[in-house]
Amino acid sequence: MLLLTSCSIGIGKKAVLTYDGSLELELGKTKIAEVVEAGFTDKYSHDGKAQIDGSSWENFYAMKGDVTYGTMYAANKGSQKVAFEDGKVFRVVIDYQDPDYATGEILINGVNYEGYTRDQIKEAMNGAEMTLDSETYLDFEDGKFEYTFHFEEGSETVCSISIDDGTDWELVIR
Repeated sequence: MLLLTSCSIGIGKKAVLTYDGSLELELGKTKIAEVVEAGFTDKYSHDGKAQIDGSSWENFYAMKGDVTYGTMYAANKGSQKVAFEDGKVFRVVIDYQDPDYATGEILINGVNYEGYTRDQIKEAMNGAEMTLDSETYLDFEDGKFEYTFHFEEGSETVCSISIDDGTDWELVIR
């Protein structure tokens, strides 16, 4: 049974991701330290001593045991290096087809999009402006937030989602 709800709780004002009910991550506000305090680890890139250069970002591959919760991108908008834990999450990418790990439950503004079809996504995102509807992508803008739903060619079921708050346009790509 699929429950369809509107994402109107965050329309244009914020994007909140809820991870297995143990972490509420607000894009652009939640720091990596809060993610770590909630019990998530980074199995691949974060070594506990990392820093983020000024006007830059780093990845955090969020895991709990052998369950993935996607990739979080943490930004440092300042000009001086900061501890990685002080970086604020500005983008999250969720891959529902990770061949190595099961994906944990992630609600985006109250909706778990895993298994959603194109039509179900359009209904759930009805308060946002659709900016792209192609065979492989559905793109929505909601205030400063962009939601990109990716579909494998020939499939109507979402395989990955990217949500960001536009911070990447302010940062230097290294």
